[in-house]
Amino acid sequence: MRVSRWKTFTVSLCAVLALTGAFPALGAFGKRTGADKAYAANGTAHTVRVALFYDNGTRRNPAAAVTLSSEAGLALSYAGAQAGSVEAHRPVRFALDGYRVLLAETANAGTAAALAQKVQAAAGAAFVTRLEKSGQTVYQVTEGAYTTAEQAASALNRWRQAGVLDGVQSLVPAGVAGPLAVEAGPYAGEAEAKAAAKAFGAAGLDAFPALKPEGGTLTWVVRIGQLADSAKLNDLLRSAQAAGGGAAVRIPAAGENYALVRDDVSGSGTPSSLYAIPADGTAVWTVRPAGQGFIRVEERSGRRYRGVFEVRAYNGQLALVNEVGLEEYLYSVVGAEMSGPFHDEALKAQAVASRSYVLAMKGAWKVADVDDTTNTQSYPGVERETPKTTAAVDATAGQVLTWQGQIVDAYYATNHGGMTADPVEVWGSSVPWLRAAAPSPDEAAEQNAYTWYKVALDTGLIGYIRGDLLADTGRVNAAGIPVFQVTGEGVAVRPEPSTRREPLTRVNAGTLVTVLGSTPESTSYRWIDGPYSGEALLASINARTSTKIAGPLVTLEVGARGPSGRVLYVLANGQKVELSTADQLRGALGGLRSTLFEIEETGRFTVLGGRTTREVSGQAGALYAVGADGTARALAGDRFIVMDKDGGLRDVTTYPSFIFIGKGAGHGLGMSQWGAQGMALQGNDYRAILQYYYPGTEITVL
Repeated sequence: MRVSRWKTFTVSLCAVLALTGAFPALGAFGKRTGADKAYAANGTAHTVRVALFYDNGTRRNPAAAVTLSSEAGLALSYAGAQAGSVEAHRPVRFALDGYRVLLAETANAGTAAALAQKVQAAAGAAFVTRLEKSGQTVYQVTEGAYTTAEQAASALNRWRQAGVLDGVQSLVPAGVAGPLAVEAGPYAGEAEAKAAAKAFGAAGLDAFPALKPEGGTLTWVVRIGQLADSAKLNDLLRSAQAAGGGAAVRIPAAGENYALVRDDVSGSGTPSSLYAIPADGTAVWTVRPAGQGFIRVEERSGRRYRGVFEVRAYNGQLALVNEVGLEEYLYSVVGAEMSGPFHDEALKAQAVASRSYVLAMKGAWKVADVDDTTNTQSYPGVERETPKTTAAVDATAGQVLTWQGQIVDAYYATNHGGMTADPVEVWGSSVPWLRAAAPSPDEAAEQNAYTWYKVALDTGLIGYIRGDLLADTGRVNAAGIPVFQVTGEGVAVRPEPSTRREPLTRVNAGTLVTVLGSTPESTSYRWIDGPYSGEALLASINARTSTKIAGPLVTLEVGARGPSGRVLYVLANGQKVELSTADQLRGALGGLRSTLFEIEETGRFTVLGGRTTREVSGQAGALYAVGADGTARALAGDRFIVMDKDGGLRDVTTYPSFIFIGKGAGHGLGMSQWGAQGMALQGNDYRAILQYYYPGTEITVL
């Protein structure tokens, strides 16, 4: 299970959103649209639409192209076409047929590949297309898929200024290519269309076979040209007619749909067919396995998925949506959301919560219901399915949580840190079916956690070493502090008690360290994060707040807490940090796991000396300490170990520095996944777990 997750949603009833990000508004709590109600009420088999790549207007996760494959081959069909599905037995790519930068055309495949690599290294979307032209094989290197010709022209200037085209020999001048073309055909099939495209290419024209929906079927045509200027279409038409040997050539009307088929050699592996579709969003293609099997998505780390895929343009970006059966969707979600040795009853509770959540979100992402990340629910495909998690889904098939007949948005998070959040902390009002500020048995998350020791090296460096890599020498130093010895080679000394951050240094066996204290390894239940310098935090805070904090950052304090103890806002140099969401607060403070935390200001302490006191770092000047021989000496350096009035050791600095000591991972609303585990280990079944975290709800079978 991830150390940190953060659910996202918007509730228009309460004018504030205090969780990370935002889902599209669902309306007032407890209310649904008519479509939502009908969906919740019907008892038919359900499907889920999951966006892997998209731009829904509020969130963007676009892709320049997507590459799909299946061991059984792929069947491609145009939405609405009654016949004419096309089978592909090699990887298929989809991209938008928008305006592009034509960087070069070369007969040398190596030159094209090298140029594409330079563009990709500079974060460009490079494509290499192979085509027959003027009696030879050439390779066109293009970049991007822009909405307008002007945007593509601007991009071309940037590539020129960046020196990407320096030394590149091209058969045609670099310029802007576009989606405007003339059309020849129709042809009897793919082979005939390819032969016709080759004939047009022999006359020096850019020609590609294309699929076109007509009369409920798919027909083959040839699209000739890649123009960015409609004023040149008539000249192109005459050239194509002259080269066509009597073939019917026409200028297509605006809005006619197609899928241009390019021979794509952009990658280093097997060539693929690239289906370039119009960017206006009217063309919708469905991709399914040609036989039994799954569909692999290369741009999603090669993950495999059940169901079918829909490819289209949406908001001017390429959208890839997986449509899959509800229960099959949950096989992956539960396996991802509760990976590891979770109890069967906890897994069942997760299955019901996830099923309820996704049905309540129906259509919320416009082009889809949810996405595949923790913005909604993690959905990584079939690789995360396990027999145990699949059994939990099957055991609860069709079961959802309802409140007064409506499916509830069953929010959940990794770990509540021992206490559920109060919705008042988030929305300013209560939610009747969410447990408010109540204990949550989340401790199981650190059941097998290592003990880490905070240590000081003789160099003055302070950090954490894992307990099994240290041995107690039985000795203490002059101040009575225990001395331990490192037992391994290359042992990491880390800034916090976890492996999340890079080591400060490494030490070898026999190294003596002074032990300042111990703590469990940071987990989703409790954690230590930092230290952060005042400069780093000030920059992070001011990047997110509308009311800037004047530097330097000297003090950082909790300003107010909600009923569960979660931080509502902080004070920087005594000034309230104005942030609209809890996600912004966590991000401003270095990306904390939750808002249930304390702040340790290492650069802020009081020195008692005789009849006077001194506030550090509020007052300047040297610090003095009395040694064992009674002699007072000025302290060198800017970091010290001091003993407080109760005999406790504290790591302090003479400069502003901040450490966060917190509990929990996520927003704290609804079910805690580790709390469900804790309740299951106590003997509770999934129904009791759900009733505890969602009081007053009923389990209803669809």
